[in-house]
Amino acid sequence: MAPSIVWFRRNLRLDDNVPLDAALRGHESVVPVLVLDDQERDEDVSPPRLRFLAESLRELEGELAARGSRLLVRCGPAGPALAALARETGADTVYGHDDHEPHGRALAREVEAALAPQGTRLRLLPDLHLVPPASLRTDAGRLYTVFTPFLKRWREADKAAPRPTPPRVPTPDAVLARTFLSIPLSRPRVLRATGAPANPPGGAREARRLWDRFRRTALVRYAGDRDLPAAPGTSRLSPHLRFGTLGVRRLLAEARDAWKEADAAGRASIDVFVSELAWREFYASILAEHPRVLTQSFRPEFDRFPWVAEEEAEERFRAWRDGRTGYPIVDAGMRQLAHEGWMHNRVRMIVASFLTKHLLVDWRRGEALFRARLADGDPASNNGGWQWSAGCGTDAQPFFRVFNPVLQGERFDPDGAYVRRWVPELSAWKGAGRNLHAPWRAPSPPVDYPAPVVDHAEARARALAAFDAIRGAAGAPRR
Repeated sequence: MAPSIVWFRRNLRLDDNVPLDAALRGHESVVPVLVLDDQERDEDVSPPRLRFLAESLRELEGELAARGSRLLVRCGPAGPALAALARETGADTVYGHDDHEPHGRALAREVEAALAPQGTRLRLLPDLHLVPPASLRTDAGRLYTVFTPFLKRWREADKAAPRPTPPRVPTPDAVLARTFLSIPLSRPRVLRATGAPANPPGGAREARRLWDRFRRTALVRYAGDRDLPAAPGTSRLSPHLRFGTLGVRRLLAEARDAWKEADAAGRASIDVFVSELAWREFYASILAEHPRVLTQSFRPEFDRFPWVAEEEAEERFRAWRDGRTGYPIVDAGMRQLAHEGWMHNRVRMIVASFLTKHLLVDWRRGEALFRARLADGDPASNNGGWQWSAGCGTDAQPFFRVFNPVLQGERFDPDGAYVRRWVPELSAWKGAGRNLHAPWRAPSPPVDYPAPVVDHAEARARALAAFDAIRGAAGAPRR
């Protein structure tokens, strides 16, 4: 029987891996391969993600070797690379995961076109999500663009059980030979990226460690603790879901097991956690159906929004980017992002709202900076979150609801632990008192921390006036 090729992309694990499981069930041997395509080599992959990717690949390489196999690494383009590998090995099928992103869909078309003339099949299977993106529809056949009805339908939808970890991954002897072409993982320049100073570690073992710790300690308190950036109340699994170092079916199955053993409050928290998985799938569906959202506002009226421009936009953006806005909760978040390649989700909403509504800087600039600095940087979730915060997306927070960064800080960081960690000027400030989240109000403000770049009340009024300029008949009334 001919071997098959397993094309690893964003499913960098052996457990709960649908393409790998299908290949092992249908073939006597498999050839695992990673193709470094143009996206990794030249385009939109951040140093934090590249470091995470490199660590995850090194671990995957070791796990395959321990099971009698080998991870091949080839350079793209993916179509010619996979077609050549199929000819070299005699493989009749290439297995991979389906993709909802424009880049992944373009890769699939390229690979299929390269394989078809030589009779090699391409089988792309649903592996990244619990429910295939854009598969859930209203009774009228339309895509859900409001989360609450999507969530109801998503909860009702069938979801597959996790696939087992294979004890062995049989691979042809010729592929295991050292002479068989494969690029050492130490060679590609992109896989030597430094990343953020405290980059999230990659790999399936780290994903399992994070998930086990979160499941034991914080999952049953998630509903209350998830909004507190100083507390260990979130899973920090977003980069692992992005690169597939933990299977989402495994995650759901074990969350459901924990639900059975929890009390009423714990079950409510687990339900909230599972709904966050649904948010991820909601945004994936939006991107699958409307790829234009990567560069355009979902709500077309925002094409006319009067974002600030030129030097005013540059000065405001720099202050925000560098964590020097004078609003402590905003600055703490931006400094955390620069140092860790990650930011707490509540703070992501605060800083995004601040850039788009207080500073009136185009949401696309913030979304691009997040992509450049995040170790997760999932295009659908990053884009969906930014458009939600800016008020221009599907199921968005209304533009006229403007987060007050002082009140947000006082509510979600009441003792200032998060701000003090990330803004050392304020940690050392002796006169903070009750003014930590609004230091300009203190009798003696800190001399080494900037004054606010904008006044909240004035910025809010300016934002609402800008919204009025585009609202027209399609806009919602203020409440």
